[in-house]
Amino acid sequence: MANTQLSDATHILVYIALHKNKQSVKSSEIAVSLQTAPSLVRRIMSKLKKAHLLNAVQGSPQPVLAKAAEQITLQEIYLAVSQKRNLLNVDQNTDMLCPIGTAIPKVLDHYYREIQTAAEMKMAEITLQDIINDTKVQEKQFDSIQ
Repeated sequence: MANTQLSDATHILVYIALHKNKQSVKSSEIAVSLQTAPSLVRRIMSKLKKAHLLNAVQGSPQPVLAKAAEQITLQEIYLAVSQKRNLLNVDQNTDMLCPIGTAIPKVLDHYYREIQTAAEMKMAEITLQDIINDTKVQEKQFDSIQ
């Protein structure tokens, strides 16, 4: 199953940014948007706070971005919430008596590291502001068909 922590963390930050003028933004409110439990939202927000991407006080429903959205990259969000920093994982459980079973993990590991590096470099180019801008465009399209 795919890990959705990056998606959820980005969703939370965009939600907070787009509701910054609101008096309160509760984890239960964000959880509705994510269709998840408020406790999961709070756990992710805690990781974002530890990474200095979010300022939030426990018990206070007024989280704010710790820095401008154009200064937060997708890579920073990824690093804040990803415990295992591998987009792809090599199956190490292969037949070591088979020449292919012995070689494939080493070969794939090399390519997967290249893919990981390229993906993280691309993430470093994408800001939270880019995602907010695109979200606003999608919201307008949604509103126009409603």
